[in-house]
Amino acid sequence: GRSNDPNEENLFFKFQSITTRNMDTFRKAFPETPWIYLYREPVEVMMSQLDVPQMRMANCVRSHTRSEMISRFVARSGYQPSDLDDEEWCAIHLATLCESAIKNLNDADGLGMAVNYHKDLVHDFLDTVFPKHFNVPLDQEAIDRVMKVSGTYSKNRGKQGEFKADSEEKEKKASNGIRKASSLFLDPSFHTLQDSRYNINNW
Repeated sequence: GRSNDPNEENLFFKFQSITTRNMDTFRKAFPETPWIYLYREPVEVMMSQLDVPQMRMANCVRSHTRSEMISRFVARSGYQPSDLDDEEWCAIHLATLCESAIKNLNDADGLGMAVNYHKDLVHDFLDTVFPKHFNVPLDQEAIDRVMKVSGTYSKNRGKQGEFKADSEEKEKKASNGIRKASSLFLDPSFHTLQDSRYNINNW
C-alpha cells in the first residue's frame, strides 16, 4: 500500500500466485492499470512449492480437490485423477496458473507483461518494467533504493535477511519425479509465456 507521504502518486499491489486464477476480476476493477506476471523455470518453482515437511501438504498439491480449473486440465490431459502422484498434481496446479496468466495477457493486449524470474531480474525492472511499462520515471535515488531492496529476501515475513539466488541449487536437488512432472505438465505453458508477444524480451 501507500505511505502517509502526500507526494506519492503510485500504488503497487503484489498478489499471491493463487490469485492468478482471478486475474480477470482485478483487470475489470483496474482496466487501465499496467501489470506484470512473474513466472519462473518449471523445476525451480516446483522445488519451492514442494519445500515442505510433507509433500501432500504443499499448497500446490492440496488445491486439486477444490479447483474446477485443475479438474478441466486433467480431463483434457487424458489422465485419470488416480493416475497422478503429488509431484504431478503440483505441476498441474502451476500449469493452470500459467494458463490463466496467458489468457489474461492476450486479453489485456499490452497492459500485461510476462517477466521471467532470473538472477538479473532487478535490471529488467530498472530498464523496462518501471520506466517503459509502468511509466514510472526513476531518478538516481529511486534506482539506489531499488538496488538496496532487491538484496533483501522478500519472504522473511518481517525479518531482515539477505537475498541469495537459489536457482542452481534447486535444479541440482530436483528429483526425477519433479523433473518428469514438470516436463509433462508445466513446460508447455512455460514455453508459451517465453514466446508470448507480451514477454518482456519482446519489448
